[in-house]
Amino acid sequence: MILRRYMIAQVATTTTVVLLFLMVLMLGGRLIRYFGMVAEGQLNIGFLFNLMIYNLPSFLELILPLSFFVALMLVLGRMYVEHEMSVLFSSGQSRGRITGLMLPLILLLFLLEAGISLWAKPYGVAKTEKIWQTQSLNNAFDLVKPKTFINSGNYHVYVDSMDKNTRTLNDIYIVQKAPKTATKDVIITAKQAKQSLGYANDSFTRLVLLSGKRYEIDTDNRIYNQTHFERYQISIAKPNRADQQTENVIAQSTKQLLANWQKSTVQAELGYRFSLPFLIVIASMLATPLAQVEPRQGRWLRLLPAILVFVAVAVSVISLKTGVSKQKFSVAAYAWFVIAVMLLCLWLNWQQRIVYRLRHRMPISAKV
Repeated sequence: MILRRYMIAQVATTTTVVLLFLMVLMLGGRLIRYFGMVAEGQLNIGFLFNLMIYNLPSFLELILPLSFFVALMLVLGRMYVEHEMSVLFSSGQSRGRITGLMLPLILLLFLLEAGISLWAKPYGVAKTEKIWQTQSLNNAFDLVKPKTFINSGNYHVYVDSMDKNTRTLNDIYIVQKAPKTATKDVIITAKQAKQSLGYANDSFTRLVLLSGKRYEIDTDNRIYNQTHFERYQISIAKPNRADQQTENVIAQSTKQLLANWQKSTVQAELGYRFSLPFLIVIASMLATPLAQVEPRQGRWLRLLPAILVFVAVAVSVISLKTGVSKQKFSVAAYAWFVIAVMLLCLWLNWQQRIVYRLRHRMPISAKV
């Protein structure tokens, strides 16, 4: 009981530290990207925090198994170096029993990973898509960047300067392209522009132009009409709200995917989601033999090669997703791959005992 508590405490603490370190690296890179989009006027800073929160499950689904594997390598490697594993083996403990001591932690992480892959990530991706959709529906004041053309529907808007305090656009130029059935383009210039109050569910943004000119140009006959105005209101159409179900399978819930099981892309996504939790089990089975080091080697010697092996397993699962979606493999390939990797892990754990029994012509009775 004492050994179990010790193992669980050590591995859980190290997993948390490694997870936080990797999360800071991943979120830092994404945060820099989002700040660049805010600076360029492509993203409203009010959405920044929500985007980071909803993207967390996407990071965690692969970082959590990797953090757990690295933690096992560090803890077990230290136990090998300090000869604690030798004492445990001499007292009758096997690798399987040592791994079994961490069974409560493995089960907890397995359920956590299953919750992330089956529920949290699809929910986060769906919320992220809604945020980007809401961002696209914002009015021009939130996205405008002075001295840069922006497009909104059939309008092309250019603003020389902007007063953020009064939310006023100065020296504005608007080009309204003619529909395919018409031949007249419209060019509007104005000293100032302000947004007119409307309703949140309006399908357009009302923009009030002050002190300007409107040119209506016939592109076929090269004739134009000029009109002066003191106050002119235009309505810039917003993109349609996609209230219907998203076509992105990653953003669809597991329940929705199960209802459309016949599609290859759906099968690939479901197989991927159900396979990810088994990376926790594979990590626990793979770390025990790979963490073994010889005396005076140091526990860091095998850490990098072991991480590359585990990353190769995770990348293989991701590659299966592409293959199944393109109908190169059956969805059963996920199960066969997981079983094959687990059998390989069992061989790595038992090979020394099997070889020893074969050499001494003794019956195989491995303790796992």
